[in-house]
Amino acid sequence: MAPNARPASAAPTRGRTQASPVPLIAAAVALVVSLTVAVIVLVTASATVNILGLGFALVTSDAWWLSFIGYVLTPVVVIGCYGWNVIAQRDGLRRNRNFALRPGYSRALAWAAGLGILLGAWHVLNLSVPISERLGLS
Repeated sequence: MAPNARPASAAPTRGRTQASPVPLIAAAVALVVSLTVAVIVLVTASATVNILGLGFALVTSDAWWLSFIGYVLTPVVVIGCYGWNVIAQRDGLRRNRNFALRPGYSRALAWAAGLGILLGAWHVLNLSVPISERLGLS
């Protein structure tokens, strides 16, 4: 084999391929499910807690797992989908010079990650009450 020749498995692919929308779809599903969990917690499994003189409807101790699921979905899964998209697009471009980048996917996932952080903060606030009760801090 010539010194500059690539092995057959590393040969670039021919034809035009494009970025997959799967990470964007997965992030959107995670956001919707997490928002649904937040609404369920707010409507069915919450009690008013006073924090700095303000009343917040936070999850009860027996339903903490709902907020944990919401926290795992946002921001963890959404940010993971952003990273998945960036890595897949860079890898696609590295493997195929005709690869069609989709910067709109990355932009939408960056916005979704921001929304996921906001929604995740609400889930973390909800988790703080059961955790402080478990540790005997309340």
